[in-house]
Amino acid sequence: MLGFGLSALAEFIPLPENQFVDFGIIAILLPWNVITVLILIFGKKYITIPRLGFVKFGEKRKKIKKRLLIFLLINVVVAFVLLFFTISGFFSLLQLNTSIESLIVGILFITLPLSVLAFFLDFYRLFFYAILSGLGFFFTELFYPIVGEPYDVLLSFGAIGIIITTIGLIYLVQFLHKYPLNK
Repeated sequence: MLGFGLSALAEFIPLPENQFVDFGIIAILLPWNVITVLILIFGKKYITIPRLGFVKFGEKRKKIKKRLLIFLLINVVVAFVLLFFTISGFFSLLQLNTSIESLIVGILFITLPLSVLAFFLDFYRLFFYAILSGLGFFFTELFYPIVGEPYDVLLSFGAIGIIITTIGLIYLVQFLHKYPLNK
């Protein structure tokens, strides 16, 4: 979410763009995503595994992961169908308020899938993150008349990303105190 918020800064990067690709957004999101994946990989290797060990999941967990994969694949297909309806102008026929439309999109494409993921993984903090993230587009619509573009995206998703990151850092510090590295 923080990366999505920061992608709003692409407007200030003088790189070419066309109707399909905004190279400014790529210049922000690509390094951001690479860095976050590296933090995940190295954090697991140098922080988690030395303290807790390596876990292999049993058959029950593997079945849950298969169901989750099927659900996420269905969600991707539905997302493409709704994207087609959006591009074709179908939703403009419904004459929805843009705030309501953004709330519906956020709930359907962010809150719902992340909530199902939280349920299957027994990761209940993710429910809170799902709600916050799903409201991001709605907050963007609310901030637009006040701060304009691109600050509406930066403010809404940046704030959500900072909240999620702060909570994660608090849990990391608690984890490090609870499980000190054995020598």
